Amino acid sequence: MKVKTPTIPREQANKVLAEAQKQARDAQKQARSTVKDARKQARRQMIQARIVAARARSGTRAKASGLSAKAVGAAGAAGLAAGYFLDPDSGKRRRHGARDRALGMARRGADRTRREAEYRTGQVEGKVEAAASKTRPEKPAPNDQALAERVKSEIFQPDDAPKGSVNVNVEKGVVYLRGEVKRPDQIRKLVEQAGEIDGVTAVESLLHTP
Repeated sequence: MKVKTPTIPREQANKVLAEAQKQARDAQKQARSTVKDARKQARRQMIQARIVAARARSGTRAKASGLSAKAVGAAGAAGLAAGYFLDPDSGKRRRHGARDRALGMARRGADRTRREAEYRTGQVEGKVEAAASKTRPEKPAPNDQALAERVKSEIFQPDDAPKGSVNVNVEKGVVYLRGEVKRPDQIRKLVEQAGEIDGVTAVESLLHTP
């Protein structure tokens, strides 16, 4: 006979979920800021290159006696940069390449931040389930291997369940979920389903999205 799982206090659950939502919002805000900063930096570099090129075309020449070796080197580097990005044949391609690399770095940083936020959300949900499991009546613990098979048979029943990308193993009654799912809501669903199975003392989620 399956024992009904007691619910955890509403205030505690709301507090944990609010913290997870705040972490997700902070991660999204940081990602947007990273992309915005990268775009600003690319625009500043482009404007600086155009200014250097305009000065070079104006015919301004400094007297050799009035320039230090460092100033000459800096001017030469600026001229090379302007020539590289403003070349009539390849300048446009090079500018687009530099912009794409900068945006790519920003996107990778945003994706990494999003995955970390989702991982932390999964950990919080696992802790909520662990807290709920402590209120359940004690019963003889089943064999870990048998419990793992029971968990798999339950959480992989739906047709859209991620059977091929999620691994389940049990150690001393604690269920560990590892792998990749398509959507964050699938993480919450799998954690909840695993926590409702008789014999499970806690659920540790190591799941993530692409």
